[in-house]
Amino acid sequence: MIRLFSNIFIFILCLYIVGCGGKNDPDPDQKVDDISYAEMLSMIPDSTEIIESEKFYVLEKSVDDIKKEIEILQAHVVEYQYKQPETDYSKKLKEFIDRPPPSHKIFLKNGSIIEGTIKKDKQFSLLVDTDLGKLTINKLDIEKIDDLILPSADIVFIGHGYEEISKDYRKFTGKIINQGDRRGDFVRVIYNLWDENTILIKSDSSFIGGPQIVYHSGIITDTILEPNKSAQFKIEVFIPDSINVAYVTRDIRWDLYE
Repeated sequence: MIRLFSNIFIFILCLYIVGCGGKNDPDPDQKVDDISYAEMLSMIPDSTEIIESEKFYVLEKSVDDIKKEIEILQAHVVEYQYKQPETDYSKKLKEFIDRPPPSHKIFLKNGSIIEGTIKKDKQFSLLVDTDLGKLTINKLDIEKIDDLILPSADIVFIGHGYEEISKDYRKFTGKIINQGDRRGDFVRVIYNLWDENTILIKSDSSFIGGPQIVYHSGIITDTILEPNKSAQFKIEVFIPDSINVAYVTRDIRWDLYE
């Protein structure tokens, strides 16, 4: 009997548990009706709320830093545009090599020495070309002037001259001029006649005629040519016209005497 009551009790307890489990599963429609409007609004997040999150990159420089860099770059560009061109040392070296050596050494009364070339000799001053540029020196400040390079004669032909062919000789005439700063002494003109194999056929020369002078040694001559002066010459080379002359060369020789 007791066992029967125990089985009935267990059966009733099971029904009770099953019944409670069914009441805990609410109807979906009933669940929506039971939620109030205020509760629904509370479930919607505020649109003005700012949710801070970690940035996906790091800003290395600020806007001010970038502006400063732009200003520095613009300054460099302006400096580059107005920068003086670099020195052409090859050109400077060529100018130095081509520059003639100084012709004069000028001793000043204050003990200074200036080496250069006198370009202009004015009434009260000298214009001197030096390695540092052109200098104007007052003549009252000069003690003495020495010549570093002695003046020399520079005698050249004027034009091509003339050639006259005769049966027994050839006559050459022309003009020469002394472009140097010193007198040329014993000036003579030389003509050479060559064949087609560059073999010398005949050569002859002639002294020019000029004013007569007497040297310190007592020698008297009239074969001089002063600076900036010209003179004529005439040479007769005796050679038969049957000989074939391929070409002619000429030269000027002179000496320097005191």
